[in-house]
Amino acid sequence: MKKRTWCLAGLALGCAALAMGCGDGAGDATSSGGGGGGASAPGQGGGPAAGSTGAASTVTSGVQSSSASSASSASSASGGGASATSSSAGAGGSPSSGAGGGAAVPGLVGFAAYDADGLATTTGGAGGEVVTVTSYAELVAAVSDDAPRVVRIAGTIAGGGAPMLRVRSNKTLIGVGADATIDGFGFDVSGWTEELSASTGGTCTASTPEGYTPVSNVIIRNLTFVNSQDDSINVPCFSHHVWVDHNTFERSHDGSVDVKRGSDWVTVSWNHFHMTDKTMLLGHDDGNGAQDTGRLHATYHHNWFDHSNQRHPRVRFGHAHVFNNYAVGLGDYMVGKGVGCSIHADGNYLQDAEEATDDYGGTDITWTDTNILVNTDPAIANGQGFDPAEFYAWTPDPAEALPTLVPAGAGAGVLTGDEH
Repeated sequence: MKKRTWCLAGLALGCAALAMGCGDGAGDATSSGGGGGGASAPGQGGGPAAGSTGAASTVTSGVQSSSASSASSASSASGGGASATSSSAGAGGSPSSGAGGGAAVPGLVGFAAYDADGLATTTGGAGGEVVTVTSYAELVAAVSDDAPRVVRIAGTIAGGGAPMLRVRSNKTLIGVGADATIDGFGFDVSGWTEELSASTGGTCTASTPEGYTPVSNVIIRNLTFVNSQDDSINVPCFSHHVWVDHNTFERSHDGSVDVKRGSDWVTVSWNHFHMTDKTMLLGHDDGNGAQDTGRLHATYHHNWFDHSNQRHPRVRFGHAHVFNNYAVGLGDYMVGKGVGCSIHADGNYLQDAEEATDDYGGTDITWTDTNILVNTDPAIANGQGFDPAEFYAWTPDPAEALPTLVPAGAGAGVLTGDEH
């Protein structure tokens, strides 16, 4: 039974606005919302050694079958498949130069590395020019075309008035050091312009204009997002191959990382979500099945949900692989089961959360017995979620290590800005 004990300072502020669907409109380079290939981008830098935690008497795998024939969700470890690709710090691979000492920070794992839609993986701006920006105007200029470019963001960049800045294809946006901050706006990873919005009568739909080219191949790393007026990161309008990694998200006006409107092939990894509310959507509307069905593949791993509230993620129509995340003090649920969802959750650690899952009209979720729940209501799972091993291999860390491993390795400041 839900305890509904979540409390944040200033929760009442902006409640009416938070109930609105934000980030769906079109815009120009500084928009009000809306919506290359090659080898895998390497992970670099230091990473913590795996640790462990006790309290075994209060720990449960936390699965309650939603059907009499499914007493337990499927696999007990990684869900099958080879383990050639390591997902964890210090687990496989070798550190690259220029990133500091310690074990290697993990590289790209999951759907953003999947070969589809003309891209073999996500490389961002690799191979292009490297620029360092310190102002909003410089940032706008650096992300407004499709040329490969590594954009190093130094210091705090405050917004120029619009709530969202459109980011075009083949970009790596990476903070320099531990204090690179995006203040007062978010990134709209979208090719949908005001001109397209005017000519079609709205934002992107299931039927897009002939010749429309979605944004693709974008990496966003090592940034702290504060005071976002809309979403911190919005991935709409058929954008694909996007990697959101090692960022810190403070509470935004709307979502922190929303993937919607036919977008695809996304990995969200090693981020710190601190007291966020509408943390992450995968699919934005129950009536958007025509555009979303068969798309919206996203991997969420090694994220630290730190006294956040809901949507970790909330899934409609999409395929969500949720593994090795550490959630503590959630005000509401971990994973939201929305219409048409297919979810696989393994090796997560939930402590003092309201409940592992919540029902929003969907049913298909596999919740393996490798998940650990402490003082958290169990998942309601039918064992019918998809198998990620049909797409890629992964090597999960033991869930009992996550309370030490993830806070030490997640968020901005772990990377240096030289990882590109």
